[in-house]
Amino acid sequence: MNTNDQIFARMKSHGTLLCCGLDPDLKRMPTEILEQNISDEEKVLAFTQSVVNATVPHVCAYKVQKAFFDLLSGGHETLRELICYIHREHPGVPVIVDCKIGDIDNTMAAYIHNIFDILQADGVLANPYMGDDAIIPLAELANKSIGVLVRTSNPSGGVIQDVPLENGQPLWRHVLDLVVNRWNQNSNMVPVLSSTVGLNMASIRPLIPGSMPILFAGVGAQGGSYADLGHLLNSQGTGVFVNSSRGILYPQSQGPWQEAIRTAAIELKGALNNQRRSV
Repeated sequence: MNTNDQIFARMKSHGTLLCCGLDPDLKRMPTEILEQNISDEEKVLAFTQSVVNATVPHVCAYKVQKAFFDLLSGGHETLRELICYIHREHPGVPVIVDCKIGDIDNTMAAYIHNIFDILQADGVLANPYMGDDAIIPLAELANKSIGVLVRTSNPSGGVIQDVPLENGQPLWRHVLDLVVNRWNQNSNMVPVLSSTVGLNMASIRPLIPGSMPILFAGVGAQGGSYADLGHLLNSQGTGVFVNSSRGILYPQSQGPWQEAIRTAAIELKGALNNQRRSV
């Protein structure tokens, strides 16, 4: 089963559209973790494993932010251990690495070897700015999910992504067309869309096959809205998964931190399902 199929399977079997981001910030971790007499790598691994154990019944995938692991001298091995832990303890739950890669052929070969052969990830996020050179080597990985940045959540993304083309459409709309019609030959593409910039969701879903999952980013700490989530659903009531990282990992709660994380995941899962039912 390829990774996109795994995501769809989790959506159905666990009734969830939630993707949990794993962004282990040492400045924000629970005191219980930080006060342990262990290395920073061990703290990050202990924290992220606990997050996975608390949230796994409620997610269809995990998105790991590689930058936080890169801050650690042994972060590469820590990330590999985390991915192996998820695969071993919770088989069938995909892990997507967020590092937004995109480069020329020899560099892409190095990225692919690292992310998929060494780290054993199930998917990756990619930056399409360098065109076919960046995306086609990933598109050929039929069993992996390739999330391609289409319209992002960062405040200044529109400086590039909203630039109008000769036909009047914004640049991001052209990128979406490439994702769907040029690069999806192995049915492994995942367009990444923002929940923060007021896109007309009702006009977007018809452009994307129902068999292609959409990663909806920016919900939670970035302030994105999922009020129009229903417009991104496919005919099966799935087809979109919503990532939240800080909103789940670092909830405002006075109770035990593992329970607070579990509750945050359950509440967001429920809120997303309510949007499904309102369609």
